[in-house]
Amino acid sequence: MEVVYTCSDESHSNVKDWISEEKCCTSLSSQNVLAVSRQKTASHKKKRGHETSMTYEIGVFDLDKPWEWFTVTTCPAMVTNLQWDKTGTRLLITDSSGLCQVWQMQDFLVNKWECMGSSSLPGEDILAVAWFHTGVQVLFSPEKKDAATYDDKFIRERYQPSVSQFGGKPVDGWIVVTASGLVDCCVINRQEPFITSSHKSLSLTPQRLSLAAIAYSNMGGIVIATSDGQLSSLVQCFHVTIQLTTEGIQITSKPTSSLHMKSRMEYSTNDSQQMTVINLTFMNPESCDTLIVSCGCHGYSSMEIWQLVEQHTTLHQLCQSGQGIDNGFKIHKWMHHSTIQHTSYLSCIATSNLPVKHVMETGFSPYIAAAYKDGSIKLIHRHNHQVLHTSTDVLRMHAVSSSPAKKSKKSVNITNLVQTFCGCGLVAVHDGKVSVLKVYNVKDGAISLSALLVCLLFEYALVTGNDWWGILLAVKPGNIEAICQKLIDNFFKQSSAMQEAVAMRLQALKVALYSTNFSSREKASDCHTRLVLQAINALFRGLLRPKVITSQDKSPGEKLSALCVKSTDGDLDKVLYGLDKDEFQVDTKRRDKAGDVVMMQSLKPLIQWIADFCLHLLASIPLYQSYPTFPGSSLLSDSSLLRTLRELLVIIRIWSTTSPSVAPVFTTTSNVDCLAHLYKVLTKAWLCCKDGTKLEYDETLLDECCVLPSKLLVPAMNQSFRLYSSGYTVFGQSFPVSFVWGEFPEYLYSQKKSKLMYVSDVLTENQQHHDIIRQIHLGVNLSENVRQCCRCGGFSLLTSVTKSSIMKAWEKRWQRHCLCAAHWKLFTEKE
Repeated sequence: MEVVYTCSDESHSNVKDWISEEKCCTSLSSQNVLAVSRQKTASHKKKRGHETSMTYEIGVFDLDKPWEWFTVTTCPAMVTNLQWDKTGTRLLITDSSGLCQVWQMQDFLVNKWECMGSSSLPGEDILAVAWFHTGVQVLFSPEKKDAATYDDKFIRERYQPSVSQFGGKPVDGWIVVTASGLVDCCVINRQEPFITSSHKSLSLTPQRLSLAAIAYSNMGGIVIATSDGQLSSLVQCFHVTIQLTTEGIQITSKPTSSLHMKSRMEYSTNDSQQMTVINLTFMNPESCDTLIVSCGCHGYSSMEIWQLVEQHTTLHQLCQSGQGIDNGFKIHKWMHHSTIQHTSYLSCIATSNLPVKHVMETGFSPYIAAAYKDGSIKLIHRHNHQVLHTSTDVLRMHAVSSSPAKKSKKSVNITNLVQTFCGCGLVAVHDGKVSVLKVYNVKDGAISLSALLVCLLFEYALVTGNDWWGILLAVKPGNIEAICQKLIDNFFKQSSAMQEAVAMRLQALKVALYSTNFSSREKASDCHTRLVLQAINALFRGLLRPKVITSQDKSPGEKLSALCVKSTDGDLDKVLYGLDKDEFQVDTKRRDKAGDVVMMQSLKPLIQWIADFCLHLLASIPLYQSYPTFPGSSLLSDSSLLRTLRELLVIIRIWSTTSPSVAPVFTTTSNVDCLAHLYKVLTKAWLCCKDGTKLEYDETLLDECCVLPSKLLVPAMNQSFRLYSSGYTVFGQSFPVSFVWGEFPEYLYSQKKSKLMYVSDVLTENQQHHDIIRQIHLGVNLSENVRQCCRCGGFSLLTSVTKSSIMKAWEKRWQRHCLCAAHWKLFTEKE
């Protein structure tokens, strides 16, 4: 293992630790946003002196930018549980007073939260919480890494929702288990009352529990394992089913197979050891067939792994029929599989959330991580339960090197340990700090992942919608190009529907991959530009409606593509003669009540972006002679992209003839048809790429591009190319890195000042910010109603400024996430 970075609350680590075992809870969302609770101490002046009060703050931060801490809420009681939902936009919080609250991102902003409902169990100690399962489970199968389609690689497992409505639609809500053996189920409604709850005891007899674990059954039920902490007591399991009826929520609890720890036989009679059950968890919350039970005392701990098996039981001869037929029945029984011992007290266990079937794939090692009081971390194979790696000083050495004042400290006290969704990273909370550790492909070579399996993990993230930041930890810098090429090759093997579904996310993934290496930042900028172009191209083509729709006829977009391929002379007007312009007009009467003028005017910023991008691309062709790579260099060799630009220029010309107000604006020094001239030069560049000729060797094209800036004024390049992006910059640093919450790291300042700018003296640059969604300028000084991407740093208006329904639909497409698939945050002036 290797420490990637450590983030602390103070710049000096000799201050009082704010995290302890009883006061810290963590939860990592599917979008790699970590929620952490911490204790805050406040001193108030009273008549008789100072009075100290304790509050508990819940905050979140993106793993890509850990220094940006966003507060969700503050609780007067100690926080006992934190749990993200599947979408990563809602957070369930419980405290020691029995209060359960659901906080969700307001307007999908990670730094703006609102409470959407709560339920209370006064006097109850909440042991475990879990959201209802949605019924969607996509299996990750490493042995299918060579399959062609995503449907063959990732199979949807038959899974029933925890709670269903009429028609099998999943119900939104959560379940809570308390120390008195009470089960509380809460359902989220769309109208008042927003929270409906019901509770019932797990068993008929009173209980006093100290540990509980929750897992889902594929048949729709919920399995709950409980323990009172005594080694001699039974670890009881219950099967809970929840149904919605006309009277309310109906809860049914039935006891199932239970177990006694194997360590009970060895330590139950030894009073000096004082062994207790200290941890209880399922191997995977989506599978209730493997249970991890741990016991320990000071200086020793034992982790036992139990598996639920189906056992055939025969009846006694007196109960059997005379025909010799076996009338036996099958029962479920817990079988002990293995025991992992350690000479230190067990602090916490991090299990994997990746749904992997039991396979013996040699190249993939899913694991569970166990942290101990002596600071060591064990990685245990998830299937064969063998210890893969033991790290004893990885966090302690980093703590000593970053804080010489704590050299006398013998070990690091890890209180919480969480796996990223893919398992490539570990998040450890220790001594008032949060550290991220890299697990796969580290220098010591404990466990590794091949480039093919890394590609499979990325494709799994593309299909399921999970974030890929954790997978980037397993990427070697030398494999970036090979991984990108493999992803592209597999993408073209998919069906057209699947390609359309994941095309945007694939481009965003390529932006992330190239951003991790400083030498490939220009390619990341090109991928971002390609992402914007693909989105605008899909929008424009979706607006085209043919006059008559038949199964044999081609769509207007297909007709345009076929005609542009045949037309090689670069004459824009000749292309228009071969098209029926009526098929390329937007049907505004049916699609927009605001009228033709308002709708077409709303598209003008996107039309202007296409025209400016063509100018930037063609004006940068002469840079081939001076620079090996520059913004747009990889795009100029892509014939499909240049063909798409030619087709868009044709669509823009058709729209401009009927609505002159939407025509792009150019600043020119001569009387020249700008769109026609751009189409002509673009056609020459496309023919060079199509024929395999390199652009820098075509003298005619170079002459045209050299004089292009003298005919047309080339605007600012940052509108087309993201020349500066602050996302994924931590991967370009030497590990480990130290951060402080609330303090901007210095290397980002130096990187922003020393960024490479391949801008000739004919290009204009300004300091204006622009909206990366609407492609409009926002000015130099931003207002408070602007949102910013948490990773790439792009800006966008928070509220819509258009009356066009088409542009409103375009804006809603990026309401949840930025173009780079990261969360938005509300921009504040201090940033």
